[in-house]
This record gives sequence, structure tokens and C-alpha cells, in this order.
Amino acid sequence: MITGTMPPTAKISTDRCLMSQDLLLTQNAQFYRPTAPFTKVTLTVILEAASSNMTIGSALIADILDQDDTLSDGSKFSYSLRVFKTDRDVHFWQQPLKDTIYAFILIIAVDDCIAIFKKSCASITESMDKHAKLIRSSELTSAFSDIDAQYQKMATRNMTVSDRAMRGRAFEASDLKGLMSVHAAGRSIPYFFKLKLKGRTKTISAQSGRVVEASDRKSIHHAVEWVRVQLHDINNPSTEKDFLNNFAKFIDLDLVWKSSTPNAVLLEHSFSVENVINQGTPIFYTTRRGREIEMTSKHVKSLIAEMEQVYEVGPAPDHELIGSVRQAKLKKNLHSIAVNSRALQNIHFEQNGKKTTLQAYIKKQSLATITFSDPRYMYFMDQCFEDGAGINEIPAMLRTLKVLPKLASATSEKGEITKKITKFDSTSVFDIVETAHNADDYVFCDDLGNEWADHITFNRADYSVSFIHSKHGKPSKSASNLHDVVGQAIKNIGNMDVDPKLFLKKHKEKLRKNYNNGLLKRTRKSIPGKLGDYIYELRQDYRFNRRRIICCSFISKKTIEKEFKKIQKGISVAGNITQLYWILSSFMHAAKEAGIHPIVYCQE
Repeated sequence: MITGTMPPTAKISTDRCLMSQDLLLTQNAQFYRPTAPFTKVTLTVILEAASSNMTIGSALIADILDQDDTLSDGSKFSYSLRVFKTDRDVHFWQQPLKDTIYAFILIIAVDDCIAIFKKSCASITESMDKHAKLIRSSELTSAFSDIDAQYQKMATRNMTVSDRAMRGRAFEASDLKGLMSVHAAGRSIPYFFKLKLKGRTKTISAQSGRVVEASDRKSIHHAVEWVRVQLHDINNPSTEKDFLNNFAKFIDLDLVWKSSTPNAVLLEHSFSVENVINQGTPIFYTTRRGREIEMTSKHVKSLIAEMEQVYEVGPAPDHELIGSVRQAKLKKNLHSIAVNSRALQNIHFEQNGKKTTLQAYIKKQSLATITFSDPRYMYFMDQCFEDGAGINEIPAMLRTLKVLPKLASATSEKGEITKKITKFDSTSVFDIVETAHNADDYVFCDDLGNEWADHITFNRADYSVSFIHSKHGKPSKSASNLHDVVGQAIKNIGNMDVDPKLFLKKHKEKLRKNYNNGLLKRTRKSIPGKLGDYIYELRQDYRFNRRRIICCSFISKKTIEKEFKKIQKGISVAGNITQLYWILSSFMHAAKEAGIHPIVYCQE
């Protein structure tokens, strides 16, 4: 037996080997491309940021910096590892209690890329942004063929910040290809996928550049082999993307910033509400004198209300948020756009055992959604996207505008309502709508209560049913009035199947009665015969069609055409015009996706 003292360098190497062998990983990593050299100094900065929430006074369980290693096939890689304890406050107990958990970060450098595995660390976003760029979701999803993939779940974000439009949707099926309507996909941004690929289940998150693949826990060497497979697929993209090519396309932020200007911003507040506020996490505010005050429920509700707002953005160079009670502005960084506000910096809470400001949280979670003067573009989850349909759909949008000349003389929505009236005022939008539909067989007023629309009409001559929502206002380019009426129209699209039993029930309980308990009949027009037979026969006809109509006395077709033609020519327009564009586009697509013909009644 040979005995002796192990050289210090050999012992360190052995200790590192033992520590790394203890680590068992799931296939769950974020992928980056370095924009600057990953030196030992850089790696130390990232490790320090990740472990800044380490329990005070505790020792590192593992600490490895830039360790070179080799796979069985001779491929070289290096890794850095840190494992440590961290404490989290317990919010269900009034006395100070803490949960002690174990956290880790593993940084793998291989094939000119960086893969990061981590759990319960403090944020490394700021450190990573200085030295690397997340591999984009478009690259992650190009790593496989749509033919081979079964898309089982997908979440999409519509390219709008309107508070009356559908902002997002989630879909689930055995395979969404062929089942999911892609009619309006060009203005939808996919940001989460779950798919089955060659028997393996994989999820991809655009927000974090994260790929997760179901597997047993594996050693570092096996994890690196998995990383190399992912990188190989990313660097050799598939051209068979017939399904995903229907959706909004990634576009470089610098190109958008040079050609267009931000005009509206929305903070995706629901993420903060669900993951911070609803978890009972105390939120604090630092005063000008440096005092930390816990925000009351009233203050938190006020904060949520502020974050729910869509703010127009002022001109360059400041890009200030117009209408915000807390001064804020947009700032373009190297790879992203940030919302900068001293007030957001003064609001803070604990996350993963470390104090986090609301501004840092918004940046880390990529919660700022921004539209531009060119409505083809939207900034979402720290990436810019271009509407796949874009300005090509403007002619179709303009064709939905139908002029009702009498709307120019409208003075109210319904006129003066009394118990004695038998018709709406002749200068009311309601009467103008009824006059426009006087050739229909049935005209019902469904206003008030459990309404499907303000008016519902049937016409056997053109085999149609029309659901009409009306809104009066002075002629304006503002999007606020349009928000309300489009929101109502989209909300009630599901009722347009016109099931005979449901409609006859509504007719019995409401439509055959008088309006507001007065003399005005809700059945504004009818024809002889049984209503049930009429509806049944109409619905059975192969020519049966459904029309979703919004009647807006405040919209001028000439004005809309003028502004939208500016968009077609690439001329900058105001933020409210961009919102008008997206709201009308949302209405048109929501209707067409349901097989319904959209129409907008307006002034000339």
C-alpha cells in the first residue's frame, strides 16, 4: 500500500468531482448566446447574483467555478455550480417564521452557447443581460418539424392592449394542427407550447427562453448531452413550419425602433397579482425620507388599478407615460425596452428570500407590452413581433364599414324613455337601426337585463340573423367609445348560434313583453306565423348566415379611411388611431373566426 498526502490541487479536483456527482438534474434549462466573453469574473458576478438570497451566516454547500470537463465522445465543456441554503418568509403566521430551502445554479458553457439550470435563486436577469442574449422562442420552435410535432397546448397573446379586446387565449387538444382555426393567427403571438415530439413531451416558454423535457433526473454529463442535442436542433432549423408560420413573426427590436415609435404601454398586471399579491406577500413602499411602510389593502388595490391602465406614450426622447399619476417613462436598452419610474423602484417585496423592487420584477418577468405608431408591431415578453396579416387586412377592415346617412343627425342612443312612448325618438340610434332593418321579418329589442344584443333581427330574404349593438357619441377619433361596444359584441358572439329552444325561452320571458314596463313593445316588427317554425327553417337552410353589427354614430368612414390609409403608406399615426385599428381588427377577426360576418354601421 502506498500512503502519503494528496497534493492540494488533486484534492480540490476530487472534491469538485464529488460535489458535481451529487447533483441530479431534470431536463429544464434556459439557453443563451454570449454577447461578451464568459470569463471567470463574469461567471463570479452571475453566481454572486444568483446566491444573493443565501441564508445569512450559512456556508456554500457547493461552489465550483469554470470547471473544464469532457464527455465520453471527447466533446469539451465547462461548468460552474453553486448550491446554498435560502430562507423564505412565512406569510400565514404573524410571528416571524421562515422556510429554509435549498437552491442551486448550474452554468454550462458548450458549443459556443450557455445553458442555465437553476432553482430558487435570486434574479440573474440583470447580470445575464450584460453578457448574453436569450435564444428567441422563434429559434426554439424552429428546432423541430411541424409534421413531427403534436401541439397539445398553446397559449397566445393577441396583438392589442385594448381593455375591451380579447388579449390572450389558450388552446388544448391531442394535436392542435388542423383543429385550431388559424384565420386570425397572423396577429397572435404564441408564447407557450406543450408538444409531443417523437414520443417525448416538451414545453417551451418564450418568456424565459426555457425548454423543459420530461425525464428522470440525470447527472451533469447526461444533462450536457441533452443540452447539445437541443443546441444542434436549434442551429439546424426545420423548414417544415406550415403551422407556426401562420402566427405573428419575430422582428428585431432595433429595426422597429428606427422605423416606428412606441405609442401605448400596458403592464401585464395579472401575473403580479397571481404570483405576488394573491400569495399574501407583504408589499412595502420606501418614502423620500427612507422609511419603509407596508402598503395597506387599499393602497395595493390602488396600485393594481394603476397597473390595469393602458397608457399612451409621449414623444421622444423621454417617451413619458401620459396620464400616469406616478411619473414614468420608457427606455430602450441594448436588447429590451424598460419602464423606468422612481415610484416603481420604491415599491418592493420579498421574492426567493431577497428584496425585489416592482420595477425589477416587471423587467425580470417581461411584463411590459408596448404597441407602436405602426400597428403591425408589438413588443411582448422582451421581443418584438410583426403582425402576420399586417396592413394587408386594412381593405377588408374598411369593407366592414357601412354608412347609415341618418347617423349624422343622431342626438342620443335611445332618446327620452318614458312609460308612454311607443317608439324610440326619431333622432336616436335605436330608431335609426330599426328603420335600417324595416325590411327584416322580425325585429326585437333585447336592450337591458340579460341582453344578447340591443337589437336582434331575422330576414328570410337573405337568410340572415343580425345581432346589433349600438353606441352614441360625438364624432371622434377616440378609441374609448369603441372599446365598450366591441367588448359587448365579442362577449355575446357565443349566443349567435340561435338555438331555437333558447331563443323561444328568451322570447317568452322577455321579448314578447314591453320595454321597461311601458307601452313600447320589445317586438318591434313581426310577420304572421309561428316564430319557432320560422327560426327552425331558417337555421336549416344552407344559406343561413349570421351578422354581428356594431352601430357607432361617433365613427366617420371618411375619417377612418383617411387614417388607415396613412398606416398603409407607413405614415406615423397617433396612439388612439393605433388602438382604433386594433379594436376594429379584434372585432373583425373574432367574428370571422366564429363564422360570422362583421359589419360596422357609421357616419359618412
